[in-house]
Amino acid sequence: MNTIALPFTRPALAASILAALATLAACGGGGGSAGSAPADATPGLLPSVSTPTAPVQPDTTQPNTTQPTIPQPNTTQPALPVPGAIANGSTVLLECGRSYVGTLDLKGKSDVTVKTAGSCGNAVLSPGQALSGWSRHEGNVYSAPVAFDVGQLVLDGQPLERAHWPNRPQTWAKASGSSATTLSHAMPNGDLVGATLVFRPYDWAVEARRITGYSAGTMTLASFDKINFDGYALSGAVDFYVEGKLWMLDAPGEWAVSEGRVYVWTPDGQSPQGRVWVAPERDAIDARDSRRVTLEGVNVYGAANGINALGATDLRVQNVNIANMSANGILNSGGARLQVDGAIIRNVRHPAISVHWGGGGEVIRNVQVDGAGNIGMPTHARAAIHMVASEGSQVLNNSVRNAGYIGIRAFRNSLIANNTVDGACLALTDCGGIYIDAPDQQPLNARIENNTVKNVGPDQRLAWGIYLGDRANGVTVAGNTISASGNGLEILNGHDNRITGNHFSGNTQAHIQFVEFGSQTVVRNNQVSGNTFTSTGKQEMYRLSSELGSSAVKRFASYADNRYISSSSAFANYQGEMLSFAQWQARTGQDGNSTLGVP
Repeated sequence: MNTIALPFTRPALAASILAALATLAACGGGGGSAGSAPADATPGLLPSVSTPTAPVQPDTTQPNTTQPTIPQPNTTQPALPVPGAIANGSTVLLECGRSYVGTLDLKGKSDVTVKTAGSCGNAVLSPGQALSGWSRHEGNVYSAPVAFDVGQLVLDGQPLERAHWPNRPQTWAKASGSSATTLSHAMPNGDLVGATLVFRPYDWAVEARRITGYSAGTMTLASFDKINFDGYALSGAVDFYVEGKLWMLDAPGEWAVSEGRVYVWTPDGQSPQGRVWVAPERDAIDARDSRRVTLEGVNVYGAANGINALGATDLRVQNVNIANMSANGILNSGGARLQVDGAIIRNVRHPAISVHWGGGGEVIRNVQVDGAGNIGMPTHARAAIHMVASEGSQVLNNSVRNAGYIGIRAFRNSLIANNTVDGACLALTDCGGIYIDAPDQQPLNARIENNTVKNVGPDQRLAWGIYLGDRANGVTVAGNTISASGNGLEILNGHDNRITGNHFSGNTQAHIQFVEFGSQTVVRNNQVSGNTFTSTGKQEMYRLSSELGSSAVKRFASYADNRYISSSSAFANYQGEMLSFAQWQARTGQDGNSTLGVP
């Protein structure tokens, strides 16, 4: 894989937006850029559902919001090796209730089907193993021999953190300075070669580099080479942490590898014997550059990527459960027409489903995602369901919970409908539960409909339930319920969008925010109609700001047939001026047929 695509958003633009709007914050401004940007032999199965071969309409049922079951390996029977030498056009049947160890090689294959035979539970695929032979190292730290470099350690079904410095709750240290290949800080231990430096160049991005040297308080760093990060450069006094060395293992819930042994301090301080699964940095299924591969009714556990399908076309993933990945659940950048139906994806360090470049025609439906980008220390997450450049994707009837950054991100000609996003922006900020933008400024022709979005960064200034990012235009946002988030919806430098029939309530700062940044007239022809807004505190119905002044704010949108419920006299923040409902109507000449009632 020779190509690593950077995100659309230009860091300088995002930084400028944040800097400029910091001055507007006092008068109601806000906005920015979203990162553009082993015990159970019979794990639970989802009902069988057919994968559509043509465009589908959104389901009318609500997503399954039950807590996802973690698909764990069966350790009561010997593990089997993964099948090898798979021929094109073949069907591979895995024994139900059995675990298979290794990487299933489907690279470059075509017309292959892999599925579980029998009804005693999904077969489980993993490159890892249960680890025994534990002895006390010192204090509460235990160790055991291991034959490979561990990339993921799972205790009692939950991934633990690689040992790091500093410890929580501090999380981040502050560099005294940095350049493209160095970072300066007086470290408490000079043993850093081979460790990983993780740093935060922006509020919405986290980067990582391998440390190649440390001398006189300065780390030297390898060149950027990590597909799950975006390659933003080091500069200045950035926040950072380091991870991966034994000396850093000084708190419960951490692990490290040194000289052929793995060390762990369990959260309960007890022995890890019979409780640990370890995996190398290898994929469970390698389907790169494959064609028309179907994966059905299998579980994937403890790996780097659950399914590495870079460049794969027409990959079908049905009733496949994925848990405890150190990278992604399903990675399909550079491919096309991915179909995922009826999956559980839980505890992945980066996106659950990622199409970071290329793509097109994806259908993602009936998927439960929990903890994408939000396990362990903060890391780069992009989105739980991430299709940044893909055209014609459909994201339907999914449940996304506890996402570290964006919940769902899509692009042109997309349909995002009947999903639940409950908890997003938990590790990063400047973020949305559902996000879309138009960096090329062309119409998106996208629909965001009948979704429930809540608990998106409720304590953050730069978090929105639905975020129409830079230059978003031609988007219909209809019938959604947006609540208990930092803000309800933002349109940043967007135009010709339709916001209709939505329900906003309990958002911390404002229900709808318009921001115009720059010296050009951009925000115009938006429609806000038929929505219901409920404020039970000091939430503003609207927060509008433009660098072009108050006269520009008036042309942002038309407002009609809305129902407002509030007991506060603070109705709208209009370029820093707080308006009552009557003043809002007079100033905008809009909302004449809308109503204001009390809770």
